[in-house]
Amino acid sequence: MKILRLVVGMVQTNCYIFYDENTMEGAVVDPGDNAKSILKAIEDEKIQIKYVLLTHGHFDHILAANEVVAATGAKLVCHKNDLWLLKEEAIGEYRQWVKNFVEPTVDIQAEEGTELTIGGLTAYYMNTPGHTPGSSIIKVGDVLFTGDTLFRHECGRCDFEGGDFNQMLASLKRLHDLEGDYKVLPGHEGLSTLEEERRNNPYMRQATGR
Repeated sequence: MKILRLVVGMVQTNCYIFYDENTMEGAVVDPGDNAKSILKAIEDEKIQIKYVLLTHGHFDHILAANEVVAATGAKLVCHKNDLWLLKEEAIGEYRQWVKNFVEPTVDIQAEEGTELTIGGLTAYYMNTPGHTPGSSIIKVGDVLFTGDTLFRHECGRCDFEGGDFNQMLASLKRLHDLEGDYKVLPGHEGLSTLEEERRNNPYMRQATGR
């Protein structure tokens, strides 16, 4: 599996493109903005995009979704508990920064355990509420696309509508208890590993009573 990372939008969201190098089938994770740069990367690598996968529904992770779907013919996937966040009224206080918003149409409403085949790869949805009700980790092989659930030495905010810190702690404990190590590719800032977070993330330590 090859993974590309693009930092897009006003709050520097990590958008990832991953693909099976044997079949050239791939997916886009969290197309936060700047469809032009995302589509150029797809064209340059000659990837056949099958899915656009959302880790959650906040505006800074979805703004380029419509354009990427329209240009690639991909199916848009979002956890069913975050569909309300894709509505125009959910933009709320951020309206001044979000222009010409068009609500994306979800093709597949994911839930815990949803699996999607992409070439020889399988993307597996793990519902990890806390940041939002539908926040999900997307597990592909030894990689966790963690959205705004798990950051390097941090976790996502829980003070937005739908957030719940107790649920966040339960989600972090679930991640801690996964067997083995994984690459952690979060929705913002730098990359990490699950073992690094087990040792050094204060919120994960709190979640496990250490």
